[in-house]
Amino acid sequence: MPPTKRWSSADFEVIIERVAPDVLALLADGVPRSRATIITALADRHPKDDVRRTLMRLAVTEQLVETGGRYSLPAAEAGQG
Repeated sequence: MPPTKRWSSADFEVIIERVAPDVLALLADGVPRSRATIITALADRHPKDDVRRTLMRLAVTEQLVETGGRYSLPAAEAGQG
């Protein structure tokens, strides 16, 4: 079994910077989507773990809202883009 990769904050920042624009663009239409739906929609562009990490970061930094297991943009941003 390979050793576990040690992640630095710089590693996470690179992932977030690469994946976040695609996540935000996908949700720009205002339709809430589940994590699985977002991961599937971006599967041809990003590894699922990178999308999962990005969703968590965006939710924690309040750039996304998670309600009932679905992610969406905060109300003020939903119509912009």
